[in-house]
Amino acid sequence: MKFEGKKVAAYRDDAGTLHTLSPTCTHAGCIVSWNGEEKSWDCPCHGARYDINGEVITGPATKGLAKIDV
Repeated sequence: MKFEGKKVAAYRDDAGTLHTLSPTCTHAGCIVSWNGEEKSWDCPCHGARYDINGEVITGPATKGLAKIDV
């Protein structure tokens, strides 16, 4: 989604909490997408995966996605 003209990765969990993160993979700068089946943010370029809060699940990324307040 876009917020104030900037791309934001956003997911509302089952409890109704909105999780908003930078959509830019910290490894190569590609845009992550939400994987509803695995409940993860996945990078299409090199396979990095992040959990719902943006923490790295699998590399090659070593740094999590930045949180964004909306």
